[in-house]
Amino acid sequence: MKALVCRMGGLGDSILIYPVLEILTKKGYEVTVWGNPEYFRLAEKAGFCKKAIFYEPKEEFGLKIIFSQNREILSGDNSIYINPVPEEQIWIVDYYLKKLGFQNEGFSKTLPIAHSFRVFKVQDSKKKDNNLCIIHPGSGSKKKNPDLIFFFELERFLKNSGFDVFFLLGPAEMELVKKIKNSVYLENPVEIAKTLLKANLYIGLDSGVSHLSSYLGIPSIVIFGPTSPSVWHPIGENFQIIWYEGCKACFPDVCEGRKCLDSESLLSKIKALQIYQKA
Repeated sequence: MKALVCRMGGLGDSILIYPVLEILTKKGYEVTVWGNPEYFRLAEKAGFCKKAIFYEPKEEFGLKIIFSQNREILSGDNSIYINPVPEEQIWIVDYYLKKLGFQNEGFSKTLPIAHSFRVFKVQDSKKKDNNLCIIHPGSGSKKKNPDLIFFFELERFLKNSGFDVFFLLGPAEMELVKKIKNSVYLENPVEIAKTLLKANLYIGLDSGVSHLSSYLGIPSIVIFGPTSPSVWHPIGENFQIIWYEGCKACFPDVCEGRKCLDSESLLSKIKALQIYQKA
């Protein structure tokens, strides 16, 4: 049986349907994904789908799952439409699985791809760069980003704590390339994954790179500002959330003050985490 899954969107949006792809494959479906193929290369390497395509397929599928409110896409009796944004405060992955009747199905909490790269396993810390922390200072929306000064203060703290640090930048951070000298620029998700796997620690915002880091099993700290971590937190078992609980998530209508992203408060919360206590 062939299944087609349609999911347009960014890296984070794509990663959050990986459990759906994995479950379908376990059920015996030959899965094709219609979306941005680059964002699903890692799903291919993990064995969660056969292929990812950019254009609408011409072949027939026994099952079609469309993450969209537009019911004109791939319409048919075998099409299932899912609103990409949940109507309730529920983790997005649980929401998707509930909609598909997969809520009792298991899925990988760590993306099984390290063997595909012929590199060390994520758990083998002895082969990682010594005390390396990777910081990703951007996201898909500037409304979710703290002031740049926060990241410079964070870098100073990490170095004083014995970490080697560099910043990972991508297309959303083009304007930061000249401002942050201690950085690496990457666009390819596979290369990003290979780079992240070298780290002992990752710190980032509510972004696709943060979702990937956590999913890879890297100890990760994910900063949420105006978005809700209860809905959008990453897949994984080794991440910690930094979030201001003094107000409700307000994205995309973000308030002007943005207390949730106050640099001093964020840095104070990060300093308090035990993840920084070296063995």
